Amino acid sequence: MIAIEKMIAANRADCCGCYGCYNACPFGAITMAEDEEGFRYPRVDAERCRNCGKCERTCPVLNPIEREQESTPATYAAINKDEAVRADSSSGGMFHLFAEQIFSEDGIVFGAGFDADWEVCHQSVERVEDLGRLRVSKYLQSRIEMTFQQVVEHLRQGRKVLFAGTPCQCAALRRFVGKRDENLILVDFICHGVPSPKIWRKYLALRANKKEIQGISFRNKNLSWERFLLAISYGNANKYLAADLNTDLYLQGFLQNLYLRPSCHNCHFCKKNRPSDITLADFWGVQEESPDMYDGKGTSLIFIQSQKGKALFQQVQDRARIKEQDFAKAIRHNPSMIQSSTPSPKRAAFFRDVQRNEMDFMKLLYSYTKPPFKARVKQWIRKVPGTDTFIHMIKGKQ
Repeated sequence: MIAIEKMIAANRADCCGCYGCYNACPFGAITMAEDEEGFRYPRVDAERCRNCGKCERTCPVLNPIEREQESTPATYAAINKDEAVRADSSSGGMFHLFAEQIFSEDGIVFGAGFDADWEVCHQSVERVEDLGRLRVSKYLQSRIEMTFQQVVEHLRQGRKVLFAGTPCQCAALRRFVGKRDENLILVDFICHGVPSPKIWRKYLALRANKKEIQGISFRNKNLSWERFLLAISYGNANKYLAADLNTDLYLQGFLQNLYLRPSCHNCHFCKKNRPSDITLADFWGVQEESPDMYDGKGTSLIFIQSQKGKALFQQVQDRARIKEQDFAKAIRHNPSMIQSSTPSPKRAAFFRDVQRNEMDFMKLLYSYTKPPFKARVKQWIRKVPGTDTFIHMIKGKQ
């Protein structure tokens, strides 16, 4: 067994499915295969493997990266001044500004987008007009495939590359690229965890019910930035739109940590200082910590992790509203910055029942995500028009 196999055998939760080893193997000895939960893990072909050690050296868990800074990262609330872009973004629209700047320097941007089957994979764009494919959060683990090798090829050509991904994906790419990273900008985000693609496939098949899907948004802002609205558009002009996260079973399961990847409950990368250049997030709690940066339309939270990140941030500041924040206060409502998600106590039983396939999947999902009676009462109260505004007013007076 090589080091990657030994690591997974000793503790499967150490493998984050970053595809670093897959991209690094020069002999094509590693494939990525789904397990029974729907998560991909490296599988080594012993006949092809030459024990060169490149997969081990690329693994960000076996070889953690030294961070550029140990001090607390500079922290900001930020809002893109272009309201149209902001409306189509998950939070404040700052990723769009970073990408625009890279394009202006003849660069290329990599990020997570939907494929033809409405699953998520990493892909590249070279025009502002195509950025919509990469914008907005997608609550699903993205397949990296050969993206790391593509990034290196562009860097060899002297191009600037912006790569946006989960903290583990960014750490893996930095390890894969090595010292050739002068033109590479890594943007990670505060990650709650990545759900199982298998669960998403089952959910979507029943939700679509054989209708042609034309678009999916996990963060539709039609009603509120804060409600986590899942919207699915169909070819017949019909649309599924959840009233809020409490009415969509997939989002409930995600936020209850029912089917996150095991590594997300033992994350090696949710830390204050990271090997990325910029960390992005929704600024949850902004109405309390920085009320003048809150209007209910979405505010970004930004952490500067390196000098390259600082330089890029300064280049776009004239196109955004910016206000510096206290790090500790900013993460008070964003704990996933520094701590892993706790697995649902129902997780193992849920996946066992999924494997048994003895119940309609939607009914199964409902049975595992149904909140207790007291929580349902609170949810009902919050659906009363004006309740959220009233609650914010009361909190503001305390």
